[in-house]
Amino acid sequence: MTNSTLTSALNFLKNTRIFKDADEKLLTSVLNTYGKSVSYLKNDIVFSRKTYSPVICIIIKGEARVSKGETVISHLKDGEIFGAAFLYNQSYKFENTVTALTPLKIVIIEKGGVDQLIKCDSSISFNYISYLSERIGFLNSKIEGYTKPSAEEKLMLYLQKNSDINNGKCEISVSMTELSHVLQISRASLYRVIEILENQGKICRDGKKIYVK
Repeated sequence: MTNSTLTSALNFLKNTRIFKDADEKLLTSVLNTYGKSVSYLKNDIVFSRKTYSPVICIIIKGEARVSKGETVISHLKDGEIFGAAFLYNQSYKFENTVTALTPLKIVIIEKGGVDQLIKCDSSISFNYISYLSERIGFLNSKIEGYTKPSAEEKLMLYLQKNSDINNGKCEISVSMTELSHVLQISRASLYRVIEILENQGKICRDGKKIYVK
């Protein structure tokens, strides 16, 4: 791992829910010992049920999609992590597929490194528990979104969950086709719903950026 990649990984990790309070020297040591940089081409499969290993990954550059079957669960960008929710699953089953949407560079941290961080820094343990609790809430919201009776409610729930709480901005970087898959509605219905919510004054658009009012 180059010094620039190590620096990027350290800075990104310090901005995550799990590692934000971690001792920087300890985190650097673990990255040097248990971390490695891996690059993927667009459309490469990063992880699936057949290729998963117990690690935590952080995206250094690029975008990735997390899906289960035909359902898109989330989109990940620079500085976001994945794998943490499955790291201590005793069966080591990874139920999702992570696909590179662009040329992708990630840093992989082996489970042994995370074990060491948790043993040496109690703040990581508490933050890890908090992170997993938030993931449960996120997944519950996804279930709620899928069972909502109206397309308008599905879209508003998605926008609210993915918007910046400081300015209400929710920038949609995926295609309308992918967004329709996430919401499980047709593209025609999605465009119609967007128009309805705009007319109602609940959202406004600027290109691919959608602002929730």
